[in-house]
Amino acid sequence: MLESLDPFQQLLLGVSSIGVLMIVLVIFLTASPSFENTDRLKKILDFLEKKN
Repeated sequence: MLESLDPFQQLLLGVSSIGVLMIVLVIFLTASPSFENTDRLKKILDFLEKKN
């Protein structure tokens, strides 16, 4: 089936499938009960809010 597609279509299908897997992985990891947001940007924003 994949060999009947153009090389560009194969590339597009591969990249989009990896993107979907990444999105599913992020949803799965953030849904786990032990998830803790350790985002650097959030820490910086919290620090700036405490200063004011």
